[in-house]
Amino acid sequence: MEQSIEIVKDWDLKKLIKELEAGHIKIPRFQRDYIWERSKTVKLLNSIYLKYPIGSFFLWIAPKKYNNFIRDIDDLNLPQTDKNNNYQFILDGQQRIISIYVSLKGLIFEDIDYSNICFNIDKKSFVIPRLKREKNNIPAWKIFDEKAFSQLHGAYSNKDKKNKTQYAKILKECREIFLNYPISIVKTLNKDLDDVVEIFERINQGGKKLTGFDLVHATTWSTKFDLKEKIKEFNSNPKLKKYGTLSNKVFTQSLALNKFNDCSNLYQLRLTSEICSKLWTKTKTTINYAINFFNDMGIKNDLSAYHSYIPVIQYYFFISGFKTIKEEHNKEIEKWFWDSKFDKRYATSSYSKIKEDTKWIHELIEN
Repeated sequence: MEQSIEIVKDWDLKKLIKELEAGHIKIPRFQRDYIWERSKTVKLLNSIYLKYPIGSFFLWIAPKKYNNFIRDIDDLNLPQTDKNNNYQFILDGQQRIISIYVSLKGLIFEDIDYSNICFNIDKKSFVIPRLKREKNNIPAWKIFDEKAFSQLHGAYSNKDKKNKTQYAKILKECREIFLNYPISIVKTLNKDLDDVVEIFERINQGGKKLTGFDLVHATTWSTKFDLKEKIKEFNSNPKLKKYGTLSNKVFTQSLALNKFNDCSNLYQLRLTSEICSKLWTKTKTTINYAINFFNDMGIKNDLSAYHSYIPVIQYYFFISGFKTIKEEHNKEIEKWFWDSKFDKRYATSSYSKIKEDTKWIHELIEN
């Protein structure tokens, strides 16, 4: 049986930072925005200094066909890498690794200056200084940077000789702790995106279980388009209340079908803010036409049992431009629906079967 999980035991913090800095570790587009504030980052640095565990980092070794899933973050100044390579995507640990990276590199990230995080030698603790005149606050990045630390350590060594203090020793110990801090790495190997999405959904992020929709929402969100808000607005329409709230997957599958003729996780996660914004009005309209189709068949109450069929029905309207189903198509589509319903067609392998059915829809319209 082919191995799918690898536990890496020989990484330390220095190697983790180097891998990220070299562009060998990437953040996938379906990760959420970075949200940790400096106070939480300070707690993380103190945990490392005290040699407490900070949890594992979960990496996905992704085939090169997923190179378009790289999420570039300008503030990190990470290098572009050859798109013919395989990638190590962060599935779990994004918040921690970015927090560590921006503080130990002294970066300004999303307008927040992380170079202000300091190690106070007297307190033996990482802090955010309140007063500039407070003594012995050493920027965290200077402890990690080899050249800056060498100068710093030399200056404090001279002070120690005069004042009989041990500041240089404390600084050296702090640096060694950070350079050699053991990092737990778990890699998932040879997985396609659908498998990885399932893994990602099971990983606890900050106490909240993420769903497939959370991933799609993260990849499509922008200041100009918010899919979650658009769906909420659609479902709040009083005229649709009797049909119940449509699930998020109705919309993500419909948008993916309308753009790519496929609604598997791979294609749902290829949706962007621009694509959704361009398709939203028409897709919203065709979903309404699909609801009318069920109403015409006498299904006038809650549609929750039929959500898997709505993306296919709306696809008929999307590619044809029709507002109602043509008379010559009606019997065939009704037969397809009832046969699928009684056979529980979408109970397993639903994405591949939806793709088959949309191909049939194409042929039906063309003929």
